[in-house]
Amino acid sequence: MDRPNILWPRHDERRLLGRFYLVDGIAEFFNVVWPFQFAYLFMVMEHPQWAVIPLLVESIVALLAEIPSGAFADRYSRRRAVILGDSLTAAGMAMVPFSAHLHGSSQLAGVCISFGIMGLGQAMVSGAGEAWVVDNLAVAGREDLVKSYFGRINSFTALGGAGAGLVALLLLVWLEISRQLIDALWYIAALGVLLGVLIESTIAERRPVPTDVVAQYRRVPLLASIRLGFRALRRSRILLFLVLAMVIASFPESAADDAFDMSLITKGMDARGLAPLGIINNIIGIAAPLIGMALLRAFGATRVLSLFLVMPVVAVSSLFVAPVLEVVIVLYILLDFFDGVWDPVADTHLQTMVTSDRRATIVSITNYGGGIMELLGIAVFAWLLGEHAEQLSELVPDPVSAFSGGSLPVTDMSLTQFMLSVPDLAIVVFVCSAVFALPFVLLSGGSSRCKDDDSCHAD
Repeated sequence: MDRPNILWPRHDERRLLGRFYLVDGIAEFFNVVWPFQFAYLFMVMEHPQWAVIPLLVESIVALLAEIPSGAFADRYSRRRAVILGDSLTAAGMAMVPFSAHLHGSSQLAGVCISFGIMGLGQAMVSGAGEAWVVDNLAVAGREDLVKSYFGRINSFTALGGAGAGLVALLLLVWLEISRQLIDALWYIAALGVLLGVLIESTIAERRPVPTDVVAQYRRVPLLASIRLGFRALRRSRILLFLVLAMVIASFPESAADDAFDMSLITKGMDARGLAPLGIINNIIGIAAPLIGMALLRAFGATRVLSLFLVMPVVAVSSLFVAPVLEVVIVLYILLDFFDGVWDPVADTHLQTMVTSDRRATIVSITNYGGGIMELLGIAVFAWLLGEHAEQLSELVPDPVSAFSGGSLPVTDMSLTQFMLSVPDLAIVVFVCSAVFALPFVLLSGGSSRCKDDDSCHAD
């Protein structure tokens, strides 16, 4: 049996996981709209505060579909759930530019429907994709590759994202800037997801659960199978604490990136500068998950997760001292590195604590809780923007001007009672909120023994 190579997968790993890596890499490589997604909405919506509403709809739909889609994947097929979900995501992406050209309430409704379809697609894939991979490895007798997968999949995703940022930057620099070109970024992203669907259709699904157990599980009503997932959490406090920590830590992910985009643009950065920042972050993201896996093996999950909850809080406090463009750029990159370490360590740790028959359901429950936190975060962000709607309307440039070269004029945004602008205050609030997950990470410190404890698993 080959030992996993930290830099590049060996033959056995490529045979088992290569197409999974390829799917994510291709989808991210074609996702040229990602660095500009919120900036696009912020500039094309007739009212800039509307930019948050499609994200809110996306999160609500994903939240409502999260657990039922996980139970569907466990009961029927993870492969079908992933293929259906990615197809819906591609359709939603392709609808965004068309909807954005509408006017008034029709524009808002159309863009919200597009993002709602993407939210449904993401919910179908959430949990099911990881369960598909982990079970395939279990059947192949290569559970040792699970940690390598969660580290390397993030690296391949980051590699593809770096390529996407470079392609987007070249398109925006070499071609004449027009609304049609900016809209085309969405169509290219949808094409990448569809190419991933074609590759997914060639990968088999294998389940380690005996046939009679699968048949018995499928006779259980869908709602009952969801209850069994919650029962597994009730029976294992250390598993429950880890899930709670992951849920709370998802709050910053709701709007921190969007707040960074607003802060950068309102501090005078050319909107095209989001592309090279995305490239830098993705290059860092190639190494960060692998560093996370190395730290996990050396120090254990509890220490790594705790440390990478505290460091972002220390870093973001610099905004109180120097809320300038250069500091925001450094934080943008640094916090992405922290996330790149924390996420795969937490995902890997969770996967080692659940059994195959409840894997997608429990992961979906975790993602469902995270969805609630993200929904709350977007609502908070929307409230902050709504409080300053008139000012934002005066500051937002049209998309063609923003992407046409030359930095935007530095805006004089009023400060909050904390002596920070609204985007900077949002960054501080969202990033610092993750520290509330720290007590639950520490309480889950015994979870390394969970794999050998039957109380961690559902009956």
